[in-house]
Parts: sequence; structure tokens; C-alpha cells
Amino acid sequence: MAFETISRRPVGEWWEPLGLRGPLGLRGAAAEQVLRGHRPVGFAPVTGDADAMLSLDQVIGLIEIAEREAEQEQQRAATDRRVVDEAAFEAAFEVPSADAVVEDGRWAGFTRGDATAWCWNLFQYEPHGFVHPGSQVRAEGLVKLRAGDLPEAFGYPERARELAKTGMTPRQYRRHREALGARTFDPADVRHG
Repeated sequence: MAFETISRRPVGEWWEPLGLRGPLGLRGAAAEQVLRGHRPVGFAPVTGDADAMLSLDQVIGLIEIAEREAEQEQQRAATDRRVVDEAAFEAAFEVPSADAVVEDGRWAGFTRGDATAWCWNLFQYEPHGFVHPGSQVRAEGLVKLRAGDLPEAFGYPERARELAKTGMTPRQYRRHREALGARTFDPADVRHG
């Protein structure tokens, strides 16, 4: 079957360079058949000159620019987040009570500094709690951690104890994760719906 081309692209696939997929299922096949039989002749901008029409190639170019800019912004945000995360982690060792041993609860036996540092590591590198009620537990745990308390969420005390038994310190764990190229948790990575 021969296709007409729009800007060097088969008519039946004009929507794919826009990052769109054909609809699925029987109704989707019918909708795709209609799309294959019709091609856009141009795209009118929502704002500005209503008579200015853009070609499919121009729209694809704008999408590519927007995607590059979004990726650059995501990289800047990751860099900023890494600086903030590292500062919170290091602050765990600088509080006056950092050398005090935790006496009660699931963090018992750790120094306050190590327990806090392990919390930051695990919240940042081994995140849990993306859907309710876990998302609420995560949010409340981070509020506690930022306030200087030691949250006991998601089995983190036990995970820290497991890592510590191997001889790993919170700093070694963090450097190991960084050496592996692991990123700290980004809430923007969580997909809803």
C-alpha cells in the first residue's frame, strides 16, 4: 500500500513523530483508519497570529526544543536537589546530640547522627510510599526527619541495621550509591493515574 507523504513522512504515521500512538482496541482501529484517511494541512497557534500556520515539521521541531528544555530543567533540578539532600545528610553529623546513642525504639543502638544519616539515605535512595496510605506515611516521616526526629517508617531502621552489619557506614553507603550513578528520589518521577 502506497502512502502520500507529508514532509517526508507516510500519511498513516503522521501522528507518531508527535509522540502519539494510535488508539487501541476495535474502536481504536476504526479511529486509526479515519486518521490514516485524513492528514493535517497545518497547525494554527493558539495565541498570536491566527493566520500563521505551522507545518508538521515545524511542530515537531517545537516539540523537540520543548523536550530538550524540559530535560535541561530536570537536570538542573536534580543538581539542586542533590545539593540540598547532601546538606541535610551532612547536617545529621553536626547536631550537638549526634554522638548520643538512641536508647528507645527501632533505632536503639545507633548514634543519633548515624540514625539520622541512615534515614536521609534511605528516604533519598530507597524510597517507598508512593500511593496512599504510604504517601502519607512518607510525608509525615519526612516532616519528622526535618524536625530532628527519627521516623520508623518502611522498615528503614531494620534496613539500616542490615547495612551496618556489613560494616557499611552511612557515608560509605552514600558514596557507593553515588559511584553507581544512583539519583536521589525525585517526587516528579512518581506517576499518578
